[in-house]
Amino acid sequence: MHLACTSISHDTSEILSVDMSSPEGLFGSPHHSLRVTSLYLLHTNCPPYQSIFPDRVFAVLSYPHLLLGDFNLHHPLADPLRSLSDKEFAFSARYLDVAFDTPYHLLNTLGVYTRFPFDAVSRPSVLDLAFANNTLSPFVSCWDTPLPSTGSDHVPIVVMLRPPAIMLPPPMPYWALLDWP
Repeated sequence: MHLACTSISHDTSEILSVDMSSPEGLFGSPHHSLRVTSLYLLHTNCPPYQSIFPDRVFAVLSYPHLLLGDFNLHHPLADPLRSLSDKEFAFSARYLDVAFDTPYHLLNTLGVYTRFPFDAVSRPSVLDLAFANNTLSPFVSCWDTPLPSTGSDHVPIVVMLRPPAIMLPPPMPYWALLDWP
């Protein structure tokens, strides 16, 4: 297996991509490459209001891509009980619209919090999002937050990948070998 790492840092964002490739294929599939991207996205107070544009985040790739990160977005698809301002919804909707058009699938379990603030005033929220493109989606078997906090206000997220179940055709008699009389 071959690994390649790319890191891009800005004042308002961090992007880390790890590309894995194997001539034998990955996860028992014909795909020879997989990209895992982690990003930290900031909401800024001056135009254009986002630190990374949505079309740059959700790249159209022909191989499996797992996109994880602290998106700092609030959207009812991830956190249905949260009251959103029109500005919050408009900001997050741009990212989710591009994700679904690309197409990427949101892996988060609806309403499961990923951030637990240390103060007693703020409510838990879903800021950490995970997306898989169409090519990777069949390989995702689990998205979960079973681990305790590591000292930050975010909990670790576990994404498990496995080969998709191979559907064998149902058994059929070999008609040519039957003794018909």
